[in-house]
Amino acid sequence: MVSLAVAIVFVWLVIRSSSLTSRRFEQLAPDALLTTVPVRAVVLGLTLFILARLGAVLAVPTLGVAIGLALGTGSPGIAISVIVAILILTTLAVGVGTAGRLASILVGRRLVRGNLYKSLLVLFGWVPFLVLFLLLREFSIPIDQLITWFDWLPLVLIGDLALLGAGEQAGVEPLRGLGAIAAVALVVPFLLGLTTVFTRRLWETDPGGSTQQSTSSQEDSLGNRDWLGGLLSVHIPRPTITMARERLLTERRVPRGLLNTAYVVLIVGVVGFPLFAIFAAPGFLLLVFALGIAIGIVFGSEPISKSYKVLPMLLTTIRGRDFVGGHVLASLIVGIPLITIVVVPLGVVSDASFVETIVLTLTGVVLCACTASVNIAFGMGVNREDLVPVPGFFTNVPLYGEMGWAAFSGLIKTFAVVSVVLFPALLGNSQLIYGQLEPLGFPTAIVRIGGLCITILLALGVSKIAFGIAVNRYHNYAL
Repeated sequence: MVSLAVAIVFVWLVIRSSSLTSRRFEQLAPDALLTTVPVRAVVLGLTLFILARLGAVLAVPTLGVAIGLALGTGSPGIAISVIVAILILTTLAVGVGTAGRLASILVGRRLVRGNLYKSLLVLFGWVPFLVLFLLLREFSIPIDQLITWFDWLPLVLIGDLALLGAGEQAGVEPLRGLGAIAAVALVVPFLLGLTTVFTRRLWETDPGGSTQQSTSSQEDSLGNRDWLGGLLSVHIPRPTITMARERLLTERRVPRGLLNTAYVVLIVGVVGFPLFAIFAAPGFLLLVFALGIAIGIVFGSEPISKSYKVLPMLLTTIRGRDFVGGHVLASLIVGIPLITIVVVPLGVVSDASFVETIVLTLTGVVLCACTASVNIAFGMGVNREDLVPVPGFFTNVPLYGEMGWAAFSGLIKTFAVVSVVLFPALLGNSQLIYGQLEPLGFPTAIVRIGGLCITILLALGVSKIAFGIAVNRYHNYAL
């Protein structure tokens, strides 16, 4: 528990010091400082300022913990060791937070799409923690075992240093506590050196030229790249491939559809978890469902809104099958490799068989295509006159979209339809179902794979119907 507490405090200190570094660094005047003092003096002053701010926040809690432990153990020495340990931990966290924030600022300025990646991190930075929670739940890892993993972190040495003053009561080796002091004494100067280098690069190097050059090179390489057409043009019409490329490029520049995946995660968390718990179905299937529907929604949502300005040109130059097919193709181009990369390794480490892993992968891909088709079918029913300018998260240019409940009704309908498609797989993989069929002579593997196969066939049928509806609405669309 000591190592876990040290890790939590360290992470909080790193985040706090990173935030302070960002705000304070923007207030500095590099033109005046570069002509009066060395950069390393600025870095040292910035680090000491952040250390003092955090020290002011931690002073009272640190004294309270130190005095409480001293009274509880009857050893005054533990108060001193706790204060020293927290001071060392804070110093290390400030070094990591300051260097990390300046490095992220530098990378953000160097990358053409640095602001986009920052926005994505703010929006979806919590997703890895949700995935970790799902994996721990799927593999039934107890919380006690998870806590013991923190004992392998180097930060446990600082925890040993804090307990060093308790003497034999804590059972801590003195060398481990002194090793924490030696390690921090070596790491902090290295972090200060990195911070100095990052500061000098930010103040003395103009990133404008490299940014413009990289922008131009990326646009040229993207415009001249024809791997997609060469790979798919044998069986797929060129206008469909062009439409898919346009969808991929638009989503790459302004990932508007990616924002809609937040609703998928919300619905899966509110509805999916309780439903799968009631049916005693594996979380692996829920993950496959979430991946398939999320990717399909990214490229299938709001087809009229995303094409608002060029919609008159599209309606007069491209067929409905090419327009709808381009959206579905873009979903599959992203969905097939992404679903495979996620599902196959998880299937290998889980109790799913090889055949079941392959069928689960196919289920995710088919659900992706089904979601895109259904979403486009609902989206093609939007009247262009109902669209109004709305602010965008990733750009300052006004986008067009529906207002109020109408903006979410299509997503809710799509989620409902795809959930019905998934229902056979949910029943087949429910322990309540295959547990009752196994005594009757039906093997568990056959029941589970059979449920997945029924979902695949049902998804293909729904995709075909939705695709036809979307094409018909495109042909009959009137401005």
